[in-house]
Amino acid sequence: MANLWQVMVVGLMYFCTWLKRSLEQIQRCLSFKSSLNWIEFRQADSDAVQEDSDNLQSDTWRTNQEYRTYRHQSNGPMVMVQTSTHTFYVDLEKLADCSEYFKALSHSCMRETSERLVHLEHVPSQVFHSLLQFCFLQRFCVPEDLLVEHLRALTERTCLGYLQLAEELCSEELQETVLTYLSKYLLEHPHLSKGLNPHLKVELLRLRSKGTPHLCCLRKENLTSRNDPETDAARKLFRLEEDGDEGKWSSCTDLPFCADKWCFTTAVLYNYLYLIGGYRHRVKKGYEFKMASFRYNPLTNQWVSTAPLIKHRRHFSAAVCEGKIFAVGGWYLDSLVTPDSSTGVYTAVEKYDPWMDTWEFVSSLPLTDFQFSLSLSHDSPLTTSLGHCLYVLGNIQRTGEKLVLRYDTRQDCWCELLPTLTRSSAELPILHFLGAANSQLIVIGGNNSETMVTSFCVDSQKWGRIRAMEKTTLIGQGTVLHNEVYMSGLKDNSVIKLNLHSLSLCPFPSLPVSTCYESLFHLYF
Repeated sequence: MANLWQVMVVGLMYFCTWLKRSLEQIQRCLSFKSSLNWIEFRQADSDAVQEDSDNLQSDTWRTNQEYRTYRHQSNGPMVMVQTSTHTFYVDLEKLADCSEYFKALSHSCMRETSERLVHLEHVPSQVFHSLLQFCFLQRFCVPEDLLVEHLRALTERTCLGYLQLAEELCSEELQETVLTYLSKYLLEHPHLSKGLNPHLKVELLRLRSKGTPHLCCLRKENLTSRNDPETDAARKLFRLEEDGDEGKWSSCTDLPFCADKWCFTTAVLYNYLYLIGGYRHRVKKGYEFKMASFRYNPLTNQWVSTAPLIKHRRHFSAAVCEGKIFAVGGWYLDSLVTPDSSTGVYTAVEKYDPWMDTWEFVSSLPLTDFQFSLSLSHDSPLTTSLGHCLYVLGNIQRTGEKLVLRYDTRQDCWCELLPTLTRSSAELPILHFLGAANSQLIVIGGNNSETMVTSFCVDSQKWGRIRAMEKTTLIGQGTVLHNEVYMSGLKDNSVIKLNLHSLSLCPFPSLPVSTCYESLFHLYF
């Protein structure tokens, strides 16, 4: 029995040591400067321990003012602190030792100091009571269901401390709360997630894409040289809202610039929308195009400016691969004039690092003895990603063949994937869309009489069966999700969904603005 008692005592002392470290971590997270006063471990009367525990857990302080009064041995000046539902009477000097906020308040000439009344109505009374219990009595007891409310004040400065505390306490709820905060501001505070364990970084990305993706749309190019209601209405980001069986488009936010002419390409990375390109703005001698890039966070509904492209590009493709954005092709962005026979596709390829907010050049397109045709109905050349590689599809100007180029992002090198798709195999002078689904490239194009869908297996380097469907005019930048392609059309300001298995078309409600040259993508809100 004596040995058993010794084991119990050692176990209890170990628990107290663990609890002490945890409370000291909480102290650091809450910016408390005063050290905790610890009593020597000793055998105590069980009834006294039980009584103390009952007082700690009770809500007597809500109805008894005496339990909301906190004095200290120094008998310093008392202040009244008004929180959300209750008023507390607190020793200001002691509170100043525990909190930088109250320290600054005690040395200031603010009205709160002279009147001995501090208004903190935005702070929940339960949270402030827990703070006082910890500051004056070194007690910390917060029920799990109130943990999130106590952590509302998560900030850039304290979140990593809370994350360490969650690991020490093995608290899944606390960890999820901190990770949710970090994921919400992933690229706003990139230094916070830089040193996290790999599995936590994966969890941050999962949390950013939690829920149901929403189909979104914006006008990526506008050529109207005037400011009118139509242009103002088109300068918005739209989201498809579920409304019964039909749904409707609603405006999420205005685009982050004011111009009558613009040309952008979109890319979605880590559930951030990137708007990359430029717009026309007035200068002393008229107008010129300004390169600009923006990043939209759907979780905060905020736009920020990011680094612009190095090259002035128009109608270029953007693809996301291996956590980077690649800008491919396009031609010179100047006055948005129609390209002529002398206009060629840019061979320079740029790569964007979202953590560093920088662009750099990588290996150029291998357009040495041929050129890709240009188009005003889609980006040139069409580009997508699969695995760790980029894939580019274009019409060879001389022959009309369809050629696939592959860029290995790890080796920084290009290669041609033969065979080409010849005109004898498919009369496909117009290309609308290139995407990836089921480890294959999906190609949609057409001619004057019909629209055709085919595929290309990158492993076997073989073209799939050519399938024809009714003539459908598709323009702009589309997206693919769950074997369905989403693109805009010219008819009735429509956005359509094309099932890749059945080739059936499903129209969505008309956009609130006329379709011109739209980009479609999915975001999690």
